[in-house]
Amino acid sequence: MNERAAPRSFAFPITTFITVVAIVYAIQNLIAPNLEYLSVLFGFGGETTPLGSVQFSFMMTSGVVMVVFGYLADKLARVRILFAGTLLFSVPSVLVALVGAGITGYVLFFILQMVSGAGLGMTIPVTFSLTGDIVPQNDRAKGFSYFSIATLLGGVVASVLAGIVPASQWKVLYIGIGIAGIMASVMSFFLKEPNRVGRDYLYTSGKESVEYSYRIRRADLNVIVKKRTNIWLIINFVDTIPTGIILFLLYKYMKDFHNVEKDMTLVFLAFVLIGTLVGTIVFGSIADRLFKKGNKRARVLLALFANVTPIPFVFIAFLVPFWFEGATIIDLFMIPGAVLTITLLTVGLFLNGATNGSWYATVVDINLPEHRGTVLATANFFDIIGKSIGPLIGTMLSDTFGVLVGINVSIIFWCALPFFWIGVLRHFTSDLEATDTVFKERLEGIKGNG
Repeated sequence: MNERAAPRSFAFPITTFITVVAIVYAIQNLIAPNLEYLSVLFGFGGETTPLGSVQFSFMMTSGVVMVVFGYLADKLARVRILFAGTLLFSVPSVLVALVGAGITGYVLFFILQMVSGAGLGMTIPVTFSLTGDIVPQNDRAKGFSYFSIATLLGGVVASVLAGIVPASQWKVLYIGIGIAGIMASVMSFFLKEPNRVGRDYLYTSGKESVEYSYRIRRADLNVIVKKRTNIWLIINFVDTIPTGIILFLLYKYMKDFHNVEKDMTLVFLAFVLIGTLVGTIVFGSIADRLFKKGNKRARVLLALFANVTPIPFVFIAFLVPFWFEGATIIDLFMIPGAVLTITLLTVGLFLNGATNGSWYATVVDINLPEHRGTVLATANFFDIIGKSIGPLIGTMLSDTFGVLVGINVSIIFWCALPFFWIGVLRHFTSDLEATDTVFKERLEGIKGNG
């Protein structure tokens, strides 16, 4: 099956991909800001576990679908999968307008979330697979860092809107973001399938290069598994558990432990976002610069660094005591404990930003083009398990022992993260060289055949 040649301008596809990713993450982060209101609306009296179950089921549905379509993305036209998936996660969000109160409303909301999760599962692997063909190898950490930023922006936009819109109008958020998703699906409909040979090898003397016709086969699954780096990157899903806990319980934690309402909690989120954005861009650029100079392990080393150094900052931040009784941002910044908490979280998440682009770049670097969708989907599936387990564990512990215990259990998981990147570091170089050898031999063979 021949693909259309990739266009010379990549601004439109990259913009479309980033837009889709941002909207996906906005939709999946709309429950947390109105957690207690929804619990009361659906008849659970403030208990958060039923909403944690919705989030868990949403993420698990997307994960199962993601594995299926990750494999299909290595065989079929990915832009068409992207179009269908974008519609599938957007339309149910609009249909949230039909959700009522009580257990009946809860069941309908649950079903709509499951359908939306299936759409998410279709879009994520194809989006990152397409990006791997468009972004040059030497710029991959920086290129994928923009997608990490899109995920953060999506979550923060959802949080900001939830802080502005009254809880009683929570459906407006789903409807508005759902409409934005439908518009993004229209954008994706006009995309052209890029050449899987990749940007680095696409053009020869200004002319279009050869077509890369290889597609994944079942026998290739054994090749993927034999690359130990893949195994370590996939089981690295543990790194999503602490963030899943923190983001899902943050509003409740700030209210119960610090008397900070959700609109003022956005101030904390804003600083955390700035720290993460700056860290992602800065460390992504550093990783690519070192990679270009010949240090092929630079991205992995920076990711290892990014999982060790933030631990004390985040751990201390959630133990700092303060009680907010003011009404403005100025009042908030007059409290030393609040300032210390914001500072610690901002520094910690700035350092953690080094993980974002490097993880995706590493997955793409060590896998052949026809394997990337499958590996990314599998890795994201396990990430989703982590993101699903996080809110479930956090809400259960919060309901049983209090929100301070629920949110601080995240540190236990965070302390385990560095060990997974040590495994990646051990095997990365040999796996990268093996992939490069096979890929270049194939290209020479294709060119030799005309």
